[in-house]
Formats: sequence, structure tokens, C-alpha cells
Amino acid sequence: MGRASIAYTNKDYESLRRELLARVPQLTDRWTDFNASDLGVVLLELFCGIGDMLAYYLDAQAAEAFLPTARQRQNVINLCKLISYRLDTPVAATTMLRFALAAPLDEDLTIPAGTACRARLEDGDVEFETALDAVIPKGRTEVDVDARQGRRKSESFTGNGEPGQRLVLAGKSIAQGSIRVRIQEREWTEVAHFQESDAGSLHFQSETDALDETTIVFGDGVHGAVPPPGEPVEVEYLETLGAAGNVGPNLVTEVLDAVYLDGAQVALSVTNPAPATNGADRETLEHARRQAPAELRSLWKAVTKEDYKALAEGFPGVAKAQILDVNDCGNIRYYQVNLAVAPDGGGPPSALLKRDLAEFLESRKVITVEINLFDPVYRPVSVDADVFAHAGEDLDLVRSRVEDALAEHFAFERMDFGKAVRFSDLVALIDGVRGVSHVRMYAPQEDIEVRAGEIAVLGQVNLDVRRVA
Repeated sequence: MGRASIAYTNKDYESLRRELLARVPQLTDRWTDFNASDLGVVLLELFCGIGDMLAYYLDAQAAEAFLPTARQRQNVINLCKLISYRLDTPVAATTMLRFALAAPLDEDLTIPAGTACRARLEDGDVEFETALDAVIPKGRTEVDVDARQGRRKSESFTGNGEPGQRLVLAGKSIAQGSIRVRIQEREWTEVAHFQESDAGSLHFQSETDALDETTIVFGDGVHGAVPPPGEPVEVEYLETLGAAGNVGPNLVTEVLDAVYLDGAQVALSVTNPAPATNGADRETLEHARRQAPAELRSLWKAVTKEDYKALAEGFPGVAKAQILDVNDCGNIRYYQVNLAVAPDGGGPPSALLKRDLAEFLESRKVITVEINLFDPVYRPVSVDADVFAHAGEDLDLVRSRVEDALAEHFAFERMDFGKAVRFSDLVALIDGVRGVSHVRMYAPQEDIEVRAGEIAVLGQVNLDVRRVA
């Protein structure tokens, strides 16, 4: 007996309708009217519509079971959790703050970690807090200190003594890695999992779902300690603006927390000589689909060049990374790794980001390897061209469209380390703008090769927009 031919992929409305109508003569010879007005055809089409919807939902459910095809954020979170990969929450921007006195003091002045400062902008205030204690030595008037963007918040809970206690936090934009837990005046440590925790380990996990609700999870008494019943659980975290915290230089101008010396308040001024960088919104699903397999291949240890790149690009706040060594061997057979890193949003990485990244890679590298981190070199590409517009086109509008197209082409998200700028791509880009007849390029006139450690950015744009003669 021959095997039946079943069209498993024909599950849309038209395919189902065509299949059912073709089977009718095999079932009865009395149904001869196949017009759309026939009651039987109407019922058949209703069943086809229901079948189409059921097939869609079955396909959608199957797609959500695999990382490359999942579209629901919670399903991507759950799938990544199976390989110990956690999607990043918003990342706080970092910068350097400079505190200054009007005149030198006779004693050292300590500015405590957590001192809050503010930048007043037209679209809202942006707050920062110092990451470390800073000291202005006697006889000096200035000190620089690293700072993170965000507002410090705290919540209090009570331990119930039950294994796996879960605490839901009120904050919705909690900065990656900023949660601090204290119980009985003892600091608990955040871990990625409890596999290596014993019954006495003061460890906790944090989980953030698709609705940005963050939950703190404690151990079960076997893997990870259980908070004592009735004891207060103090939780602190930084609520951040993410990418909106990447403010320009010299915008942080207010000190919000008073600083005292011998009981008297000291007048301080503050500014940020460098822009705030590496602030980022919560991790996108596209980035998670690409980054989770890359980190799984490295097994969270840096051995090959690709391991270093994958771990660096997975670090919160880092957008792009490139190994600068030219040795063609994939494995690290020498004792130095030179790594260029660019933060989210572009610009130079802050000293605080590089320090945190260095500590992260240090714990995962081969013990004999030395890691050097470098700032990216942004290479400007100037564009000089005559743009000929079609008759009847508004020249100012055409100019604006071309400038927008160039800005999008050179956007930080689209450019990578060492990515060359092709002359033909620029000509095709401008020529394809609505309203443009053709273009005559003066600069560049050839492909621009971008070296390792460099990222191309849009430089000066000079456009002479005119109508076709």
C-alpha cells in the first residue's frame, strides 16, 4: 500500500480551502454547487478560517521554544536562563566628576561614596552618585572621582525563614549589578546561580522578567543560605535612566548631598569634564540571540581571541570590542591581549567601565595572560558632493534627506571596528535618496580602509544641492 502524500506545510486559509474542495467529490457526488453563496461552501470556509488560526497559534508556540525564532521577551529570558545567560537590565552611564573648593582647607576633606549630584536639562534632571570615597588633600582645591548615573533607593523586607524566599522590588529601571542586600549588618553577594553555594553562603540571585519586575531570590538552605525568620532584609539599588543618562560634558553642576568637615558643611562645586558614556537601555532580544550562544561557546572562560571578544561584548555597557593583536593564531599563545572597547552610545569608555571590565576579564582569563584595554579611535569621514535634484523638488528638503541618510549610514550602531567605508556605497546611498537625480562626489573619491581599533564616523558634510539643468 502506498504512503499517503500529506502537504504538511499547506496550512493557510487558501490551501485548506483548496484541499477541502478537492476532497468533496471523493466523499459524495450530490454536492455539485461550489459557488460562494452555497451553504456548504460557507461552512467549509468557516472551518478553513478556524483551521488557519489554529495552525498559526501552533506554529507560534513551536517558534517560541527556540532562541533564534522566539519573539516574546519572557520566552527569550526563560530560554537564556537554561544556559545561565541573563539579559541585562538598564546599564547606568558612568563619568568622572570633579569636585572643587573655593579655597584650600587646613585638613583633608572626604567626599563619601554615594554623594549625589545633578545635571539640570530641558527634558528633565539627570542624577549621578559617586562610586568611591574621594579626598581633597589639605592645601588642594580639586579631586576627581568616578560616578554612576542613577538615584539610590532602598526597600525593607522581613525574612520568613522559608527556603527560596522571593522578594519583589518596586523599582522598574534597576541598574545592572547595582542591587545590595544587607541582613543582620552583613552584606550578601549576588551570584549568577547557586550551584557553587553551600548552606552557609550569603548569596542571592536577581531575576528581571519581561515587564521589568525584579525579584530577589535566596537559597534553599542546601545551596545558599536562608534569611533568618523575622530579621529585616535591607535592599538598596540604583534606579537609572539607561541610555538617557549619556549626557554631555560640563552639565553636572549641582551637589545634592551635604559634605561636612568637623561638623560644619563645606561649600563644593562640581562638574563633569568628560561626557557620561556606556549608559544603555535593557538588552534587546536581537542582542541576546547573538550574545548568549557566543558566551556559551566560550564557557564563560577566556582562552581564545573569540572568547575575549564575546565576554567583553557581553559585559554591561560595552557595545563593541576588537582584539588588536595581528597574530593569525586563534588561540592565545602569547602572554598579552590588547582589546579595544567602545561603550554603548559611542564615545570613549569611562575609567570606571574599563576598571570594571578589567576585573571581569581578570577573573576569567588564563592566569599567565596580561590584558590591556584601549579606547576606540573614531575616524571621521568627510563627504563633499554636488547633489542634483529632480525638477520641482524642494532643495532644502532634499538636503535634509541626504544629511539624514548619511547620519543613519554612519550611525554608531551600524559601524564596527575596522569596517571600511566603500565609495560605491556612499554614491548609491545619496543617489537613492528621494528627490535626487544623481550625485557627483568630490570626497571621498575611493574606498576608505579603516584600521583595527578604529571606527568610522561621519565628519564634515559639504553638499551643493542644485536642480538638474
